[in-house]
Amino acid sequence: MAAAAWERFVGHRWLPKAAVVVLAAVLVAAFLLVRSERRDAHNAGVLETACGGVLPRETVRGLLPGDETWELRSDLDLTGPSGRGPRTLVRCSLDWGEYGGLELAAVPVLDVPPRGVRPRDILSAGTAKEPDRATAYRTATTQVTVGCPAGLAGYPRPVTRFRVHASLNHDEGSEVAGAAKELGTVVTAVADHVRDRGGCGGPAVKPSDVRPGPGRVAESSGDSEDSDEVPRACRWFRPGMLDGKSRDPADRERGGVTSDDADACSLSVRRTKPANRYDLTAGVSSVSWRGPLLPEVRTVYGAELAALSPAPEPKSGEKSYVLAVWAESSCSGARTLSRVRVETAASALAADRADRILDAYLASSDCRAVKVLGKVWK
Repeated sequence: MAAAAWERFVGHRWLPKAAVVVLAAVLVAAFLLVRSERRDAHNAGVLETACGGVLPRETVRGLLPGDETWELRSDLDLTGPSGRGPRTLVRCSLDWGEYGGLELAAVPVLDVPPRGVRPRDILSAGTAKEPDRATAYRTATTQVTVGCPAGLAGYPRPVTRFRVHASLNHDEGSEVAGAAKELGTVVTAVADHVRDRGGCGGPAVKPSDVRPGPGRVAESSGDSEDSDEVPRACRWFRPGMLDGKSRDPADRERGGVTSDDADACSLSVRRTKPANRYDLTAGVSSVSWRGPLLPEVRTVYGAELAALSPAPEPKSGEKSYVLAVWAESSCSGARTLSRVRVETAASALAADRADRILDAYLASSDCRAVKVLGKVWK
């Protein structure tokens, strides 16, 4: 009976071929299923270990291509007490295909120590060339700078900030559109991991704190890093404070620096209604010192501090007048010494505006218990 059925099957015109096709399809499907299950298990293992296992897995899984095998590269987690402070706190890269990848890193913000305490010294330290690991956040898809009030351990100088940044690229190398929001959740998770392991204290990081890299913001707006963007240390100033109409485009020494121990700003504006032929521009600089810099400031500026007084207006006839105003205060809980310097061709303008400019500067830094020490004409 069976032999007869087999003979009829073999003698059929198309049944044997169809059976072979079905069997091949079953084998291929089984192979693909096994390979898919192995790939999924491999990818799940990668997500469990990458970046110390703190990545939000469902979010990351939704960002990465499910039909690709992900490979973990450059995995590093050095957070927590481990002796000497590392240059990189967390770094991991998930790659697929030829160019696709998710790159994420957390790095401490290591301020370049200034060579002195004068504004020009602080500003020059701010323009010092930084290593690539410290500047990668500028072109990242998304990034956040996080405060660490208790300080990260293991560094010779206080480190009270760190940055986390992430980028996601397609296999052909282009950036994944619309990934910034989901990456914000990833960056937030890693930032809180660093905060907790580092014993930072302070408020938790929220997804709303995360922003695109500043380089990408400049590209989208058509600006460059050399654009007229105002440094954070100078955002308190308004040209109208010195009857100016705009910042002076010829000002080559303008700039601003914000660091743990000092903030400094220097810029100039074009005067709206010049009082004389020399009164084309007016300049202002501001600087605040905290912590270990205070003794050196009192030494370097000893003669100027000793000469502080109500400072009556000087005699007329000079081409330029410089008035410096000093104050002590508590800014963000730290004892702070501040100096504002106003330079104009009209002494009356400097005398009239210096106090208001100092008030605006200190108010922008949330300074309290302000004590004005006095003024001195330079």
